[in-house]
Amino acid sequence: MKVLLWKVGGLGDVVMTTPLARQLRRQHPQARIDYLTGHASRAMLEGNPHLDQVAGFDETILFGARLHRLPGLLALLRGYDVIYVLDKHWVFGWLAKLAGIPQRIGFRRRAIEGWPHTRAVPYGALRHEIDYYLDLAEVAGVRIDRNDRALELPPAERFPMEPPYVVAINSGGHNPGESSDVRRLPEPLFDALVSALAARSTVVFLGSAREHSQYEQLAARYGARNLCGLISLRQTWDVLAHAQAVYTTDTGLMHMAGAVCRQVVAVFGPTHPLRKCPPGARWVWADEGGYDADYELYGRLPRGGYFRALTADHIVEQVRPPTAAMHPAVP
Repeated sequence: MKVLLWKVGGLGDVVMTTPLARQLRRQHPQARIDYLTGHASRAMLEGNPHLDQVAGFDETILFGARLHRLPGLLALLRGYDVIYVLDKHWVFGWLAKLAGIPQRIGFRRRAIEGWPHTRAVPYGALRHEIDYYLDLAEVAGVRIDRNDRALELPPAERFPMEPPYVVAINSGGHNPGESSDVRRLPEPLFDALVSALAARSTVVFLGSAREHSQYEQLAARYGARNLCGLISLRQTWDVLAHAQAVYTTDTGLMHMAGAVCRQVVAVFGPTHPLRKCPPGARWVWADEGGYDADYELYGRLPRGGYFRALTADHIVEQVRPPTAAMHPAVP
């Protein structure tokens, strides 16, 4: 049997699918299990022991109006017996059908999105994304373990960082199909958070090369180390793994931290922690009254500001403990 997992990308979103890959391998040890994702997200999976092959494709085919290249994408989809369509938009299900894959398992937000699938999972109710991915296996007849939800990353590469230190991350909202700062803390609040953390330990900033400049003044002010864009992803995972704690907004690095660090504090604004918080992480959220599910369900950017009721003390001291039922500790 040849099985394909297909997700366009989003670094954190791809990491949240790793429990599904692990459980599929456990139930189908002899199957060929491949993963197709956008080029920007391949690093999240290359070296994953539960996958036979990780292939990449140009995600701008779908998000950059380059539809003339669809035949090449369809060629990558063909030849599989089963496909798990891990994105929710209707176009992914229709492309899987056009590729002629006999068993197509995916989500249904609206009727048109579920129709191309041979088996569909209703998507919308407030549940963790990991559980939704496991639902796909369950509806396909795979026996799953709801307690096996730990996130996985490929092996890290050692990076010389002298402990002790804490990591601070203020990012989010830059994924395929979205480019916004709606998940980032306001600058005065993040400044206050870094000040509070720097009084206790060395602070390290992690992020992309695009984000390097936004941390430079803070690094100079508080003697922090700005590693944004200066180290590889595999080195980033090593820095996260050896941190005393990681303080992060809802971004891909939040999920990476959740895979390798036991002390993660996730700060949420427009997104819901019970849908996105990594297993075992603690979380802070003061925007329940302004939560708009359409952002997470359909990608519609919410209006209004977030994080306004938070202070640095809320984040450092008044974090909520992980909820065992929703976020079991990472083994």
